[in-house]
Amino acid sequence: MGPVSAPPPALTTVNKDVQALAQRLAREKRARLAAEATVECQSRELCVANMQLKQLFDGSMKVLADVLAMARPELFQKAGKVERWARRIAPHLTIDNVWVLELAAMLYPIGMLSLPDDIIQKKALDADLSADERKMLAESTQAAHDLLITIPRMEPVARAVLYCNKGFNGSGYPYDGVKGREIPEAARVLKVLIDLSDEATGVDRTRDFKKMAEHRELYDLEILKVAYAHLRRAQGQQDAVGVPKTLAPSQLLPGDVVDRDIVDAQNRLLLAAGSVLSEITIRRLCSLRMAKLVAEEIDIVRKA
Repeated sequence: MGPVSAPPPALTTVNKDVQALAQRLAREKRARLAAEATVECQSRELCVANMQLKQLFDGSMKVLADVLAMARPELFQKAGKVERWARRIAPHLTIDNVWVLELAAMLYPIGMLSLPDDIIQKKALDADLSADERKMLAESTQAAHDLLITIPRMEPVARAVLYCNKGFNGSGYPYDGVKGREIPEAARVLKVLIDLSDEATGVDRTRDFKKMAEHRELYDLEILKVAYAHLRRAQGQQDAVGVPKTLAPSQLLPGDVVDRDIVDAQNRLLLAAGSVLSEITIRRLCSLRMAKLVAEEIDIVRKA
């Protein structure tokens, strides 16, 4: 058997090229796997950070709502009504970010914390307000805006709150010439709902809407029509359906709905019928009961 001949030079070159290519592909694969692992790790970290940010955001909103509930329960119960109405009609509107409307509905009265107690009491009792007092109430949305704008992601909510008293025809605060569809949609919705809550007689909501329609230039008519279609049911009928109960404050639960106005020892309104109780409002009622400033038992409706 003769000697084995060496492979041709061309074949040797090809083999070396194949080996080099295989090595390069192996290096690229390792680099790709390492990059994918890094991206996956960073994605997990980003997901955790987003969850923490959302928890911080939700916690901040709860703190603001609880502050409002403690400081001005009459405003908190009204905001709760407006928020429930907003949730009811939102699916029938073309709002891109429903969360903006819901937060604005919950927090729009927070600027009123800066107003004197007598003005808030007159507002809660639907008493006549002077021109200066009405101006102070309208301009309280600026204080709310300036507070909310400092919170990350809240710029659209702050803007909706700022314009929630603005008429569709450009009247009202802020006095900047903005009108019509230039007004944020969430603010146009709030204008309808807030005015409805102010106008409500508790007897005939259809009549309330008719009185608002007499000043139709103040409202986005499409939104007014949607609100009429879905909120026409008489206000005396409870938004929440459940079992009526009469309980001590210590027996109340979050989500219970006040069935009869709660007043203090001086007959001042604390929570109106229709208000949804939260943990903070229940604690406050318990404290007031210990001080003998409210009745021993509260009439509520508890969802079945």
